[in-house]
Amino acid sequence: MPDSYVMHMIVQTLLLTLSLLYVVPAATDGGVAVRRSSFLRGALGLVVLALGNKILWHALVAMGAMQAAPTAIFTVGVIAWLVNAVVIFLTGKIMPGVLFVRSFSTSLGASLVLMLCGWLITWLI
Repeated sequence: MPDSYVMHMIVQTLLLTLSLLYVVPAATDGGVAVRRSSFLRGALGLVVLALGNKILWHALVAMGAMQAAPTAIFTVGVIAWLVNAVVIFLTGKIMPGVLFVRSFSTSLGASLVLMLCGWLITWLI
């Protein structure tokens, strides 16, 4: 693995953590926020969200929900948004000491903001 790839991953993770700490709470009016605004809690929240997304995506594929190729292609953005929102909501319920989530609708907004931040970060670096 080239060093530039590792550095890219580190920078991307740091920027996404900052997004989870500052941009998401501002966009959701505090509806989704890392508790006590600590950088380490934000990083832990990102790790949990990433693992949750991986597990849920693999579960959907195993159940055959993603086997219909045309549906998956045309709705992949919406499905990714919903999967991320479910993971954010569940993370807030399972780990309330790390992530505060007011409701599922705020997790939908947080999911959209995190997706946009991720796309922007990927585009910029």
